Amino acid sequence: MFDVKDIGRDWVADEINGLTDTITHISPSVFNEQTRYLPESVTSIPGFIRYDVNPFMREIIDCADIDSPVREVNLMKGVQITYSTALESIVLYCAAKVRTLPMMYMTADKDLAAARIENNFIPMFNQSDLGHIIRSSDEGNTRKTGKTANHLQFAGGAYLVPFGAINASKMRSFSIAVMLKDEIDAWPDAVGRDGRDGCPDKLSDGRLKGYWERRKIFRGSTPLEWNSSKIYKQYKRGDQRQYMVLCRACNFAQVLKWETVDKDTGVIGGFTWEIEDGTLVHESVRYHCQACGHGHAEHDKEILFSPAGGAHWKPTAKPVEPGIRSYHLPAMYSPIGMAPWYSLVADYIEAYDRETRKVKDITKYRVFYNNVLAMPFKTTGSKIQFTQVSAHRRSAYMLGHIPNAYATEYAGSPILFLTCQIDVHKSNLAVGVFGWCEGSKPFLITYDRYEDEDCTDIESPVWARVRELVEETTYTADDGRQYRILMTLIDAGYANDTVTAFCSEYAAGVYPILGRDRAAKNQTIKEFAEFTTQAGTVGFRLLVDHYKDRMSPVLRRVWTEDDGPQNAYHFNAPIDVTDKQLKELTVESVKEKIDANGNASYSWERPQGVPNELWDLLGYGYAAVEIYAWQVCIQHFKLEKIDWGQFWGWCNNNLVDPHELKG
Repeated sequence: MFDVKDIGRDWVADEINGLTDTITHISPSVFNEQTRYLPESVTSIPGFIRYDVNPFMREIIDCADIDSPVREVNLMKGVQITYSTALESIVLYCAAKVRTLPMMYMTADKDLAAARIENNFIPMFNQSDLGHIIRSSDEGNTRKTGKTANHLQFAGGAYLVPFGAINASKMRSFSIAVMLKDEIDAWPDAVGRDGRDGCPDKLSDGRLKGYWERRKIFRGSTPLEWNSSKIYKQYKRGDQRQYMVLCRACNFAQVLKWETVDKDTGVIGGFTWEIEDGTLVHESVRYHCQACGHGHAEHDKEILFSPAGGAHWKPTAKPVEPGIRSYHLPAMYSPIGMAPWYSLVADYIEAYDRETRKVKDITKYRVFYNNVLAMPFKTTGSKIQFTQVSAHRRSAYMLGHIPNAYATEYAGSPILFLTCQIDVHKSNLAVGVFGWCEGSKPFLITYDRYEDEDCTDIESPVWARVRELVEETTYTADDGRQYRILMTLIDAGYANDTVTAFCSEYAAGVYPILGRDRAAKNQTIKEFAEFTTQAGTVGFRLLVDHYKDRMSPVLRRVWTEDDGPQNAYHFNAPIDVTDKQLKELTVESVKEKIDANGNASYSWERPQGVPNELWDLLGYGYAAVEIYAWQVCIQHFKLEKIDWGQFWGWCNNNLVDPHELKG
């Protein structure tokens, strides 16, 4: 009997070529350590693969052992934790050691899966001197190599098929033993015409029926949305293993967490760092023990993550059936040489302010939650509080006034232009005028209700008042500078014919708008887009939830004059705006909807009958600024894209009637 550790690479190659008949059992991880070679072109640690670099992955890979009772592995992961390399190692083991089992590699679409085989799997065999086992099953035809666009064939009868989840309904002819599923949260929820064929994850499981007692299913993904996350649901089906590490000072076993507070002892655990002159000090980042508070530096990862230091996987739940394991592996476990802790802290600082407990950028915070914490993000949030929006009142000005001295000192520029936004109702028009400073920082100038019995009638006096506002009204700032309305957007979702007819009176500068809540799934986000009205004039469609997502953290943001210059988009209101008016900024909240197929979607909603017009008008105002920048940069100056630096510089030096601009 041979000792597994004494089996050399040449001996393994002989066994693959049929020169030996017996071999001591060898696990997938040990097989790869003795066989798989990583060149310098693919890793910062070239040589034979070593699981002392990423020891948490050894147990996961060994679940592929043909003698292991594990049938399913579900890994909910962060970025840079070597899962892609693990999938490749499983393929190498099954193709070169087991040699008889059919495999399938699935990702979002087939082209991506095929590219992965071409660019990663095949080079792996060649780099490990095992390219010769890629061999056609038709050995009598010397022109066949075993490699086609649709599969790889191996000596011994095994093969590997790339497949796209979007085409899962077309895989009925395959019988598979080893199923490797990559980034399943990016897969569609249902496939086939109108989604009639169902869930691609479930469909692909059906291809393993012929090997059910020997099947191996590996699912891995960074989670996305909370209720629609496929990997989170699969993780909950398993035994929910956590990777425990032991504090180097007190040996307390713990899961790496971003931040913890022990209510009994007051010990603060998790990550800390220092900022100097506004810059993160990389070498200051520490992970603190949850029990004693001892700080661990980046170089401590090696012993922290090592089984020699006591690290181990710990199941925390009972699986729904035997043979299902699940693992949670955040990016904090990324090995030395990959994503360092300071890079994760930098991502966090961009997204969240720990001191004020405020989200800075909801999009970046969602990415941090998914990629670093390896947790699905729950979009639904609490309503904006009135105390938060009330803090945006400024004692420096009142309704109808333009406070250029204050704006210059705190908002980065004087008011550069005014926009008007109008929300149309049966008995009133909600009319808001906003002044805009550099960085899209708005000042509410006026907010009125033009009332009449029937505002849908173009002859109603309310529309004469709008004409007067747009064409004749002049505002004088505290520095003597005079302003007229630059652009007007009118919601045409109600009384479309009336709004379109009114806007068609103007060659430019007054536009109907139509809103939609959120982009369709998998659709590229486009904040606004031109359309041609029934009158042949220009209007704009707005992705209103995009602007509301932006407004929410802005309105929650606490700022005072002592904090210095305002951040981009920061909202300002006059001291005499009423509580009733400001409360219109607080009524909507994000709601989650689950359809018949269990798919989640999110949108901003308001309670029925509660006024929210100022909230809508503010969103239209942010859109007006972007439309104006698009007209100036792209339509007028023929730039390829909006250059915000040039745009704001141009606005500082020019007050041009938008009628003079093309479009």
